[in-house]
Amino acid sequence: MTDRRHHAPTRDIPLVPDGDPTRVLLVDGDQRWTVADVLASARDLQAALQALPGPVEHLINLAARRDRFLVGLAAGILGAQVSLMPSTRSRGAIEDLLAEHPGTVILHDGDEPLVSSFGHEGRQLAIPPLRPASQAAEAIPRIPGDQRVARVFTSGTTGKPKGHDKHWGRLVDNAGAAARALAVDDADDSASDRDALHGLHLLGTVPSQHMYGFESLILAALCGGATLSVDQPFFPDDIATALGKLPSPRMLVTTPYHLHHLLASEGDRPRCEQVLCATAPLDAALAEQAEQALGCALKEIYGSTETGQIAVRRPTRQPHWRLMDGIRLERRPGGEVIASGGHIERPVPLADCIEPVDAGRFRLAGRLANQVNIAGKRSSIEHLNATLRAIEGVEDGLFFRPQATDRDGRRPERLAAIVRAPGLTSGAIRQALREHLDPVFLPRPLVLVEQMPVNATGKITRDALEAILTDGNAAEFSRRDAG
Repeated sequence: MTDRRHHAPTRDIPLVPDGDPTRVLLVDGDQRWTVADVLASARDLQAALQALPGPVEHLINLAARRDRFLVGLAAGILGAQVSLMPSTRSRGAIEDLLAEHPGTVILHDGDEPLVSSFGHEGRQLAIPPLRPASQAAEAIPRIPGDQRVARVFTSGTTGKPKGHDKHWGRLVDNAGAAARALAVDDADDSASDRDALHGLHLLGTVPSQHMYGFESLILAALCGGATLSVDQPFFPDDIATALGKLPSPRMLVTTPYHLHHLLASEGDRPRCEQVLCATAPLDAALAEQAEQALGCALKEIYGSTETGQIAVRRPTRQPHWRLMDGIRLERRPGGEVIASGGHIERPVPLADCIEPVDAGRFRLAGRLANQVNIAGKRSSIEHLNATLRAIEGVEDGLFFRPQATDRDGRRPERLAAIVRAPGLTSGAIRQALREHLDPVFLPRPLVLVEQMPVNATGKITRDALEAILTDGNAAEFSRRDAG
């Protein structure tokens, strides 16, 4: 039997599934923009794309503003062009995409200094500002469910980013599954008839190009009935200001990194109706603090670029994760767990240690790649990080295994760490670690940094870690200050 909540791949689905062209989709201060306004601007952009010489098959949408990103995405969908969503805006990453995807046009906000360096000036377009639609009742176009609309790239935390295709029908199902999951009662896991997203005003601290931001902001507005703020604040004061400008009810879509700094700041924190968090493990104490400070429930999303969002929990109430509609987990011989069904494009091996609770719930026991075995002794990156961060004076830090090889081409059995700890030396930190860890797990080197090298999603990429280790000043500091 076909689940009526999931769309057949060949079925045409409206670009805005609720079919209401007058619905407010975006808010920019006192300005309100409707579905019809976005569609009118998207048609303008699509006409400009068609006027370019040569075929246009892919779009690299670098827009930072939510309104421009939505216009660029909608224009691509209308023209059957695939939106490429890089995990980073670095020159190298964009040039790789241009080399790997012929027929590509770069879309940007219009004041993007990065694009001038690509040598691709003839194939760039600034996304025009939104304009009021002349016809509010214009019919909303229908899109084939099997149309490939986006290729989203992994964040690069474990190596070179990889692209994963997303089709329209699956994305619509994704938004619906998330709305239903967020509406479930936290006390008894019972379903609710309320619409979890319709009428909510969303503010996000994560980029639209990241899978979490794409799902929980862009799709939530386009397909879920929410209204999206055009702002993408990063710093605590900016987050509080942008949140305070939004009408109620409102939801903050953020990461543990942004949340930690928001709660550590001394400014006012406007109340929310809900907080959504993802991209990195969320400390239970931080979740509790956030609920008290912001006056609402905090929900945590579990997923990946490959699968999309597949589970949700309220960490202050539930240790387990609840799967979204249609998602199945299958344990294979050897312990590997495969996720499939629902809006997942194809079966995906999960990178985490999964402990099933029942058919619809599971617990996380860390990432498979984070298990550490050195000289026959076992630990985990999560445990090592927790030990490091518990040292008095350490504000943040993490362990990782360097990629560098020795003269024989082998990776040494050692760990490195980067630490933010004003006032401490690496020797003092290493001595504190010796009191709790086996010597084989002590980091060599241990590099002190003024700021952790997080990207816009609050993550730290493998390239950023390796760059710190190979930096000449850091290496010299590590040798001089080693303890």
